[in-house]
Amino acid sequence: MASGMNGQNFAFIGYIPVKPTERVKAIREIEKRSFTENQTQIFIEAPYRNTQLFHDLIKTLNDQTRLCVACDLTLETEYIKTQTVEKWKKGIPDINKRPAIFLIDGRR
Repeated sequence: MASGMNGQNFAFIGYIPVKPTERVKAIREIEKRSFTENQTQIFIEAPYRNTQLFHDLIKTLNDQTRLCVACDLTLETEYIKTQTVEKWKKGIPDINKRPAIFLIDGRR
């Protein structure tokens, strides 16, 4: 709900692959599914791999795809932000070793 993305039609993917080539392929498939099915795609990563995943997301996703990162949910340090990949490329949050979820909305 706080992401501003489609809360009526979504899919929880769980973890995506760790190996770089498999990960890029999965990111592209997730983005495509979000676009074609008008569906928010939600996935997680081990906290110590969050930063690498975030870099892979902004390198792989279309600039106009909306990406949300939400971490430390229910804590005083809670962080939730949604913006286009293009805007994320200007600066990424420090989410290393923080429990986080990622959401993609590929609708344009």
